[in-house]
Amino acid sequence: MSLLMTSSSLNGVRTASALALTLTSIMLFSLFPLQSPGPSLDDVEQRREQFGGGGSIEEQCSSITFEDMFLYDQANFDIRVDEGWQTAQVEAKAWINWTLADDIREDLDAYLEGIVPSGGDGWLSTDEIGAVILIAADCLQHSLTRIGIRDGAAHRGGVGVDWKNTTWKDQGMEIAEYNGIPPRHLEKRECQGFNQGDCYEIPVIPATGRDCDTEVNESFGADECRVVLWLNATLEIDGLTDPNDFTIAFNSSNMSNARLDFTFPQMPDLRLDIWEECEGRYVGPDEDNPGGGSTMPRGSCFGDESSSHELLVHEDGRLTYTLFPSLERAAWPYGEDIFADFTTSPVPIDTPPKWTEEAPEDGTWFPVAEEGQTKWVSWAQLSSWFSDESGASSLEIECMTSDKGQISQSIDRSLWVTVEGLVEVSCHSIDSSGQSSGNRSWSFGVPVSIGTPELSLSDPHPIVLQVSQGWSNVSVEIGLVREGLPRSVEKILLDPQTMVDQCEGDDWCQVVYVPSSEMLPGPVLVWVRAYHTEGNYMEHLYDLGITKQGSRPLVILNSGEWQDDLWKITGQYSDPDGESVTFTISVEGEELVDGIHVQGNTWESQWIDLKDFEPGETSVTVIGCDQSNMCVSEKVLVNTTFLFEQVEHLESEGDEKGGSIPAVGAFYAMASVFAALMYLRRPDR
Repeated sequence: MSLLMTSSSLNGVRTASALALTLTSIMLFSLFPLQSPGPSLDDVEQRREQFGGGGSIEEQCSSITFEDMFLYDQANFDIRVDEGWQTAQVEAKAWINWTLADDIREDLDAYLEGIVPSGGDGWLSTDEIGAVILIAADCLQHSLTRIGIRDGAAHRGGVGVDWKNTTWKDQGMEIAEYNGIPPRHLEKRECQGFNQGDCYEIPVIPATGRDCDTEVNESFGADECRVVLWLNATLEIDGLTDPNDFTIAFNSSNMSNARLDFTFPQMPDLRLDIWEECEGRYVGPDEDNPGGGSTMPRGSCFGDESSSHELLVHEDGRLTYTLFPSLERAAWPYGEDIFADFTTSPVPIDTPPKWTEEAPEDGTWFPVAEEGQTKWVSWAQLSSWFSDESGASSLEIECMTSDKGQISQSIDRSLWVTVEGLVEVSCHSIDSSGQSSGNRSWSFGVPVSIGTPELSLSDPHPIVLQVSQGWSNVSVEIGLVREGLPRSVEKILLDPQTMVDQCEGDDWCQVVYVPSSEMLPGPVLVWVRAYHTEGNYMEHLYDLGITKQGSRPLVILNSGEWQDDLWKITGQYSDPDGESVTFTISVEGEELVDGIHVQGNTWESQWIDLKDFEPGETSVTVIGCDQSNMCVSEKVLVNTTFLFEQVEHLESEGDEKGGSIPAVGAFYAMASVFAALMYLRRPDR
């Protein structure tokens, strides 16, 4: 019952049943005293993967709750804190009725398949359910309690605060069940058990009549197939040394139809100071966490009133705090936390609510980037602006605007202001006695408008800043953004009363020259941060249509190089904008695939066989393009006539001998003739 739950604790009854039966497989040896050892968790690979991995019982059970193992229709938990305030005795009873009872039996049988011979056969035996109950007790003593107890000044946690500070005592948990295998089931039959003693089994899904007790008249309407569970355990409390001031935190996520009675030892003047339910905390898998959650200040939570509580003072002076948590599983992955602050301090005097140090001072200016509706403040921030002995959630906070604007509250209780020109907003809080904190007023508006006389980026680039009517002493930070963060931010204080107007006409303005060196080509945005009071600022990126024009890369061609009949060319390149350059090469308009290799600031073509083209001057074109698609084209003419003259000379010699010899084989033909002549001249002829 802790304030932090993982995804494995929210996957429903099938995951819970998988856990119980996976743990059953760990300890099957203890259930087969006369046979060879049963399979371990690692041996039963399929069952281990269904649960989500291996590990000890403690590791696998430390992130689940009682409700994850046993999904019930109704449950009562009686929690009696011992005199020393270090432990509590817990007795629980849960009822599992109708289809939930069928689901649990069906899941148990399904997950026993492959672990025991009778698993997965559609029947559940007394031996099988007994094994599950034994291991469930062992598992639950490592599970989450949902309860956190801390003494001292009341708070709601925060960084470094762990509310999971209550645990179950080792070797002290007992679980019993009634009617898990109904003894008078209509379809009961004997079975071969794996323990000594009688064994009988029932179908996991009863017949249509649900006759699980042949001695009960079905007309009574009771579910004869129900399952009842009992739990007895000791809760260890590791956060309470002074019971004069303490808080009980309860995580009601994924829990409903339950009653918890906390009974405390005799403690004079012990009373409940503040009780609140806090909705909306993310309790799903960490990797899916949308972020943005924060710890609410004490007394500032607003619940949906699904949960409730009662207080009972006994004749002997003991106090019982009864909690009725209720948050349906459909709300997952968002949960609910319930806080109850107890104290022996006197009831505080009812005083008017006060503004806190976190609240903005009266007369503060709030700049916005554009007119229209804008989010002003979240409920967590707004509630921190007021203090009251009953908590901020008990206050009525009223806000109003001047004639021009509007103010509204969204479903998450955050405040939104509609800005038209200069808008004044006033707020105050009222407690249950009608006492007021007094008004504070603030101004909202767009402090400056911006523009530029040039759309082609220059260095530095002129940006025109115009102060809106009613504003003065506006601090402006301005920078240019191509990609990433703004560069070379300029800062200026604008005050129309003390500065010279740099614009012609009726509107007062200033021109700021913003550095733009080393920017890549493309669209350039203008980043502006403006504020009248430090801490309350607006920040925005403006698209004024400014573009950095790119420069074409510089490509140099060196002289070509021949190797027999093959030719290639090399060169260097550079890009004024610092962008990378890609190359293509074509011969007589025919582009070559992977024709150029680039290394550093040099490039080199592949070896090209120019005999494939017409003799004469062959046109070779090299094109280099940078990332802004600025391109340069360089052409060279290569004279290939000599290649074809060699071929023609060899062909002429071949014609005189009465036949042509392919040029490629000319050398080998001449060598053959020479060898034949040498043979004819041998002395032995």
